[in-house]
Amino acid sequence: MLLSGCSEERASSQERFSGTGNTDTAAVVFGPSLTEMFYVSGAWSRVAGVDRFSKWPEEAQELAVVGDFLTPSMEMITALGATSIHVIGTNQSLKSLSVRLGIPYYQYSFDRLSDVYDSCDRIERLYPEADFRGFREKIDTTLDSLHTVFQQDSLRVMIVVFLDADGSATVAGEGTFFADIINGMGCVPASPEAGSYPAVSVEGILSLAPDRVVIMDPYDAGEANIELWRGSGLDDSNVRILSGDYVLVPGARLYELIVGIAQCLN
Repeated sequence: MLLSGCSEERASSQERFSGTGNTDTAAVVFGPSLTEMFYVSGAWSRVAGVDRFSKWPEEAQELAVVGDFLTPSMEMITALGATSIHVIGTNQSLKSLSVRLGIPYYQYSFDRLSDVYDSCDRIERLYPEADFRGFREKIDTTLDSLHTVFQQDSLRVMIVVFLDADGSATVAGEGTFFADIINGMGCVPASPEAGSYPAVSVEGILSLAPDRVVIMDPYDAGEANIELWRGSGLDDSNVRILSGDYVLVPGARLYELIVGIAQCLN
């Protein structure tokens, strides 16, 4: 999860350029979350290339692959005639390329749920056809409904994003979109106070005493995760597995993620 920021002054001038000129017809996008957002925005036709990790939607696989965040293909981006570059996080080489090509460079963050909404706002400012109103309303309405269901119990929920063979776990802490979802549902994140994604030992897991543990399973390992948990001597009666290629991606399928977590809490 990469933190990113960008100069408000530069961003506003670039966004006025793209939004009013309507000449940005070959956008290059780095990051699965960002690719997903472009797809549901209504501005998908403007995307000419995506990074190699952006596999959803299927239409993304029909576009040019421009490398990845660490090793972008400058040649491919140039050959595409890119008219803008969109990146999650900060990439100096892509920023320098945008200067050489004379095209806008936009940075995004998807660390928090609010960052997702900020990205929606930015894409809407850039492209007049973009519209995320339905997307945002669906998420807000769902969280409000779930808050009504769960707020009385105030369940302590541990979100495990990675489970190691030794039984330790990397969990979602405060300052993450997972924590925002859990809080929004009327529950309490069960995680150490420090760090966005801290590693927690078996003893640490026990001391946090979560009411529910939800293990994110992007690779469909399924029961293998339970076996790892059980093999560390931990009780698995309150453990649930949430599988899917979207479970670590705060993008267009956030609604599915929220509903999936809620189902794991019942």
